[in-house]
Amino acid sequence: MQEVLKTLASALRAIGFHGSGQNYWKTEGDFVFVINFQGSQRGDNFYVNLGAQPVFIPAEGNADLKKLKEYECVLRRRVGSEWSWQMSDEKLASLEAEIISAQAAFFSHAQTMRASLVSDPPEVLLNKFSSGTTKARATLHLARAALALGHVEKARAFVGCGLELAGDKATILRSELKALLGSASREAAQ
Repeated sequence: MQEVLKTLASALRAIGFHGSGQNYWKTEGDFVFVINFQGSQRGDNFYVNLGAQPVFIPAEGNADLKKLKEYECVLRRRVGSEWSWQMSDEKLASLEAEIISAQAAFFSHAQTMRASLVSDPPEVLLNKFSSGTTKARATLHLARAALALGHVEKARAFVGCGLELAGDKATILRSELKALLGSASREAAQ
């Protein structure tokens, strides 16, 4: 395990990430990007998780952006499926290349959020930026982003969509969406 992480850490540092062990991050523009290596329950395999957090909206649980974990990011995805801690040099080089490629594509896509919020309708935005969560929860993240960037009507549209998508049992999500609707109404009144 340590040898795999040591090799991958060098590759991640070469592209601007810092960290150690199983968590690496970098800030670029108005995003924090996170790469996490998560051990499987069996212990002989692991997963590679990516997280992207726009700094203009709150992370899950209002997490500290300087200590952000992948699962606290609003955009998330996994690289491949399971990886073995025991792998050949060739397989390790292949994994390194896959991580470098996947993180570049995922983080590049995440950075389009600000511009997309200006030009794309809510349905398109929801399809573009709902990775790693449910569509109902993604509406909350996108509504927060729209409101933070001054797009009040778009924020309201996301709240309406989220309330439709969230089931009656999603009481916390529904409450968060309604609170955001109140914020959007106050913002529009000013």
